[in-house]
Amino acid sequence: MTILIRFILVCIIIYLLIRSFTRYFAEQEAASRKKWEEENQDKNTPKGVSKDVGEYIDYEEIKD
Repeated sequence: MTILIRFILVCIIIYLLIRSFTRYFAEQEAASRKKWEEENQDKNTPKGVSKDVGEYIDYEEIKD
């Protein structure tokens, strides 16, 4: 009888350890995926001046 109880307790401990490790690695994977998506989202944004802004004209001062 004590062997059965000991076996059940060992199985419960092993189950809890495996479950905690799988949750930990799942969180790590989700965090790295989120970071990767944020980095790629920055790359997809258009760079430079939009066409709605207009042209830039550099004026020179003329001294008399």
